[in-house]
Order: sequence, then C-alpha cells, then structure tokens
Amino acid sequence: MDTPEIIVDYAQVIQTSLAPVFLLAGTGGFVGIYVTRLGRVSDRLNEVTDTPPPRQNRQRQLMYLRRRTLILEVAVIFGAVAGICTCCAILNLLSGALAIRLQPENLVWFFGGAIVSLMLSLVSFLLELVVAGSSMLLQVKMDRDRGR
Repeated sequence: MDTPEIIVDYAQVIQTSLAPVFLLAGTGGFVGIYVTRLGRVSDRLNEVTDTPPPRQNRQRQLMYLRRRTLILEVAVIFGAVAGICTCCAILNLLSGALAIRLQPENLVWFFGGAIVSLMLSLVSFLLELVVAGSSMLLQVKMDRDRGR
C-alpha cells in the first residue's frame, strides 16, 4: 500500500523543522547553566551583605560579584536571543512548508543570528569562568600570604 502524498509532505515538514529543535534544546541547556551560576553569585552576594567583613574586603567582594553578575546577564541575554532566532527559523521553515512563504533568505539570517548569539553567550560564559578562576587564585594567594 502506497503512502498518500499528503502524509509524505507532512513527514518532510516535521523532519525539516526538527533539526533546529536540537539547537534550541542545546541553547536552553546553556541558558540553564548560566542561570544556575547567576543564582550562586546571588547567594554569595546575599552572604557578603549579611556578614560584616572589613570594609575594604567587602567593597572588593561587591565589585567582583557585580562584575560576574553583569557578565552572566550578558550570557543569558545572548542565549535568549539565540533561542528566539532559532524559534524564528523553525517558524520560517514551517511557514515555507505550509506555502505561507516567508522570505527564504530570512532563514539564513535567523540561523546565523542564532549561531552568532550562541557563540557570544559562550564567550561571555568563558569570561565569567576566567573572572571566577582568577578570583579564586587571588584568594588562595592571599590566604597563603596570611599563613606566613
């Protein structure tokens, strides 16, 4: 028994629009990681403001946490933009398959925007990791110097 033409067409539409869904799922995973780290920074900020360390140390901690917060917010924003661009690409694919005909060149811009935004979010995340790592190394050095 042959499959009706309309079923074959719908199957192709579904297959075509599923590929970007994997990009969307990966992007959502990255944004989840960024938000978790942002929550940890927020918890640390609450801890610093609740306990009264020496004033100079407190100011340094607050500046450090502010810098990490801003970098992570940039990562989250770029991740969200990547997700939005991916959704627009999926919509463009579906509309093209349903003969609604959005402009096909939009697809290149949406996928390109998604990839570039995802790259920028990963670069922001990498920067946040470097800032956090350098702060940890500085704290270890300060603790070692105090122990002498």
